[in-house]
Amino acid sequence: MIQLLQQLDPKIYAPIVYIVAKSDVTSIPRLQRYILSCATQDGDNNQQWEGRYPKSQVHTLPRAREVHQSYISSIFTTLHSTYRTVQLLWKIQPQLIVTNGPGTCVPIVYCAFILRCLFSFLHLIRFGKDSSSSTKILFRTIFIESLCRVKTLSLSGKLVYPIVDSFVVHWPSLMEMYDKVEICDALVPSLDS
Repeated sequence: MIQLLQQLDPKIYAPIVYIVAKSDVTSIPRLQRYILSCATQDGDNNQQWEGRYPKSQVHTLPRAREVHQSYISSIFTTLHSTYRTVQLLWKIQPQLIVTNGPGTCVPIVYCAFILRCLFSFLHLIRFGKDSSSSTKILFRTIFIESLCRVKTLSLSGKLVYPIVDSFVVHWPSLMEMYDKVEICDALVPSLDS
């Protein structure tokens, strides 16, 4: 994900809000290093990463389901994660959400979809159909499928596929199976070249 984020222009996509699973012990240090390297490149000497770098914020959310967690107990953790996700998304109201992987992405995508519908409905009630009032569209979502998914989508991918604005895969074989997917060859070079 960080390799893809490096392609974003920070002048256009700012501020960036990162959401990481609270139990993700490998991504948080990588993200810290990435944000500090961005701060160093920009000449910012601020070394406190969590929400202090002016172009980024980092938040943690509980996972909806941990690896090997029972399905019964995951109902409660998913409800808790969903509640915390709604609180966070309501607070930050992002224009664009780029997400991948299991654990936190499914509640984020579904909560973003529900909030987007709610905001659209409230806008329609307030301004009517023929509203000339231009408002930013919030909560657009892009899901990036795991690089290791060559033949089928992940469970998270299958769950969010119907409601995301854009669904990105890395392998051409998945493009043939699903109508709505787009290919990203930033990590997987084309076999034609």
